Amino acid sequence: MLKYRTLRILTLFALTGLVYMIICGTAFAVAVNADKAFPYSVKWVGAFSGSKDFKQKEGFFSGILKLITGSDAFTLKRPVAVWNSPDGNLRVLDQELQSLLLIRQNDRDIKSASSFPSLVSMCMTKSGVLYFTDSKRNGVFIQETPDKTPHLFNKNVSLNRPTGIAFLEQKQEIWVVETGAHRIAILDSKGKFLRYIGKRGISAGEFNFPTFIWIDTSGTVYIVDSMNFRAQILSSSGLVLTVFGEAGDASGYFARPKGIATDTFGHIYIADALFHTVQVFDQKGNYLYHFGEQGSAKGKFWMPMGIFIGEDDRIFVADSYNHRIQIFKIQQRESNDG
Repeated sequence: MLKYRTLRILTLFALTGLVYMIICGTAFAVAVNADKAFPYSVKWVGAFSGSKDFKQKEGFFSGILKLITGSDAFTLKRPVAVWNSPDGNLRVLDQELQSLLLIRQNDRDIKSASSFPSLVSMCMTKSGVLYFTDSKRNGVFIQETPDKTPHLFNKNVSLNRPTGIAFLEQKQEIWVVETGAHRIAILDSKGKFLRYIGKRGISAGEFNFPTFIWIDTSGTVYIVDSMNFRAQILSSSGLVLTVFGEAGDASGYFARPKGIATDTFGHIYIADALFHTVQVFDQKGNYLYHFGEQGSAKGKFWMPMGIFIGEDDRIFVADSYNHRIQIFKIQQRESNDG
C-alpha cells in the first residue's frame, strides 16, 4: 500500500513537471518567435546617476555633462520617474531625496524642489507646464515654469493616493490615477473635477490598485492595472479598447508592472520591477520584445519604475535601485540581428 501511494505521488509530480515544462516551453517558443516580429532593436545610449557623470560621460548628455559643474557629492538615490522636455531639460522625481530635480543645460545647474514624501509620477504639457503626484500628501502639484515653486493643483478635489498622471492635450484634461480608490479622476486645466472612470473589479474598465498611466499623441490612454496584472487601453472618452496581460513568470506576463509609455510606431513599453526588464507589446497586447535583466551593468536594471519615450524615440528608464536614469534608442534591426 505504501509503495503504491509513493508511486502515485511520484507519478503526480512527474506529470505536473511535464505539464509545467510544456507550458514554459510553449511560452518560451512564443517569446522567441515574437521577438522576430519586432523589426527594431533597443540600443543603450547612456546613463545618469549624479554630478560625476556630468564630467565623464559623452554621447546624448554630452552638452549637459560638459557644461554643468555641480558638486561631486550629488547622486540620485531612488529615482521613480523621468521626463525629458523638448528643450533638453531633464526632470527626475527621486523618492528618497523627496525632490523634483531639474537638470538645466543652459543654466549649468541642477535645481530641486523638496519636501515631497512620496513622489510617484509626472507629465508635462506642450507649453511646458509640469504636473506631478505625491501619494502620501494626496496631491497633484503644478509647476508653471522651471523657476516657479510647485504648488497644490487639486485644492478643491479630494484624491485617494494619486500615483500616475497624464495630460490629454486634445481636451486639456489631467488624468490622475487614484490607486487607493481604484479609479481614474479627470480634472480640467484649472483643477476642477470633471468625472471618474472605473471602480474596483476585474472586468474591462475596472481596476485593482492601478498605478501608472500614459496618453499618446493621438489621445489614446494606457493604464497599468497593477494588481490585476494587466494593462488597459482606453479612448479619450473612457471607452475600453483593449485589455491584455496576466500574472506569470514568462515573457508577455507581468509580475510587478510599473511605468508605461509608447513610441512613435505605436509600440507599448511596460517596465516590470520584479522582472527587472522592459517588455514591448503591440496595440493588441501581443508580446513583441523585451530588453534588460537584473544587474547593475549598462542596460541592466534593478527594480525599474517610471519610463518616458520622447518624439525622437529615445527611451528614459528610472532604474530605481541602481540609483540612475538609463537612456536607450529605438533603431531598425540590422539583417544579422535575426
